[in-house]
Amino acid sequence: MKYMKLKKIIAVILLLTSTMAILSSCGKKNTNTTDNKKSPYPGTSEDKSITVNITSEPPEMFSVTTTDATSFIVLRHILENLVTLDENDKVIPGVAKEWTVSEDELEYTFYLRDDMKWSNGEPVTAHDFVFAWTSLLTPSFAADYAYFGYVFKNGKAYNEGKVGADQLGFKAISDYELQVTLENPTPYFLDTLAFGVFAPLNEKAYNEFGSAYGTDADKMVYNGPFIMTSWEHESRIVLEKNPDYYDKDKIELEKINMLMINDSNAALNSFKVGELDIVGLTGDQVQLMKNENYPIHSYSDGSTFYLEYNLQNPYLANQNLRKAITYAIDKQAFIDSIVKNDSKVATSFTSPAIHGLNDNFYMEVGKLATEFDLELAKDHYNKALEELNVDKITLSLIIDDNDTAVKNGAFIQEQLRANLGLEINIEPMPFKSRLSRMSNKDFDIVFAGWGPDYNDPLTFLDIFETGNGNNHGSYSNTEYDELLDKVRVELDAKKRFEYLTELEKIVMDDLPVGPIYWRVKDYVLSGKIESGVIRTAFQDLNLKYVKLAK
Repeated sequence: MKYMKLKKIIAVILLLTSTMAILSSCGKKNTNTTDNKKSPYPGTSEDKSITVNITSEPPEMFSVTTTDATSFIVLRHILENLVTLDENDKVIPGVAKEWTVSEDELEYTFYLRDDMKWSNGEPVTAHDFVFAWTSLLTPSFAADYAYFGYVFKNGKAYNEGKVGADQLGFKAISDYELQVTLENPTPYFLDTLAFGVFAPLNEKAYNEFGSAYGTDADKMVYNGPFIMTSWEHESRIVLEKNPDYYDKDKIELEKINMLMINDSNAALNSFKVGELDIVGLTGDQVQLMKNENYPIHSYSDGSTFYLEYNLQNPYLANQNLRKAITYAIDKQAFIDSIVKNDSKVATSFTSPAIHGLNDNFYMEVGKLATEFDLELAKDHYNKALEELNVDKITLSLIIDDNDTAVKNGAFIQEQLRANLGLEINIEPMPFKSRLSRMSNKDFDIVFAGWGPDYNDPLTFLDIFETGNGNNHGSYSNTEYDELLDKVRVELDAKKRFEYLTELEKIVMDDLPVGPIYWRVKDYVLSGKIESGVIRTAFQDLNLKYVKLAK
């Protein structure tokens, strides 16, 4: 997911010590926000509601083509998938009340609740999932996440125009029974079904709104715990409790207001004057709130932040240049001077949130060299200049236009100028514009982030496959692609993770991206909230079961 953010290509708002410190800091999560300490900030005054800051305008609310974390935060509250995740990121029933799995783990049969409705009055049926998943794989939609549908039998073949939709590995046996056949046994399949791109889509509503679907509150329909009743673009989104939701009696909130304040100081001020109930903190703000003896909540969101290099640029196609740039940045200094929290230097692309064979995948792979090494950086830079037959290189770096991103860009710019003599032009722009530039491969370097969409190393490693919709840097490596194919069909878990380790090592040697840090996020809550805010690596923000202070 984009962060541009910040996964699973993860909305980027740019925010590691011993091995045990990495595991304790980057592995932690906060799922129970109850704090007995009385808050000096009582929060918003509206009854049975909370107001949060999502920082930026969601580019779109169409689950088929959405890629960014901000949009997925909203979609999590207004759409319900076959399955969902509990506070510990375990798969639990959603639209599907139960399911069966064949002995060979290739066929799943889902039995849907028969009492769920769309906000237009239509019943939620198996046909809505068939329509959504077919759309995800239909080439005309050009979905960056189309490759997620390759898990289904003939999913890739359909996406490449080799078979018809009738050959896809999913079908509605009846209105409330959905049969799914996989291309290969996939141990993390159920986890992926909780991800936003697998949400259902009501065909009647989509046909009514066409290309405008998901562009306004009244141009889409909802089956989740909340309904979007208002979308003031670049300002706020209002969600109200869905009266037809099957679990509505367990939902205390009647309304969620989502503001779009991209200036961190303005956001904190809004929190202090009672206009927000949850607000993220920069490193400087963490210290400020600690000085006020205010309880700080922290969690690892599982994301890796990095420089993504566009290999269509003839300079950046040079591996020595990519290595020079990556090694020339003092990542610990970046964390100490800019991020200022428990985030850690990224020594692999896959974050510590991801499980391995027996332990954390990061631990099993081991430390891979991307840390600051000035002499090595200069050596690679001189080799690059010689191979490219140039004396000087100038590149551009695109970033978001919020205050934190601007600081991050300035740090990178100065590091590369001082350490290599490499000139970097900074291009700040609105979040949505940066997404567009990345999708169109119209950049030299971008400060980006990727968060996990499910708990398997492939959630990080498959984005470097040739032609992948999220492979914005146009990286292509035949050996890498062949290893990915082996991972997808390998049934022996030990052998599969050996292949995954090889993939990680290729990424860290070729460096299509230059990893910088694994993010830890800090935030504060108003006294209005008692508990129930879920923030984990796989649920960046889930407010469904928030409990308010009495």
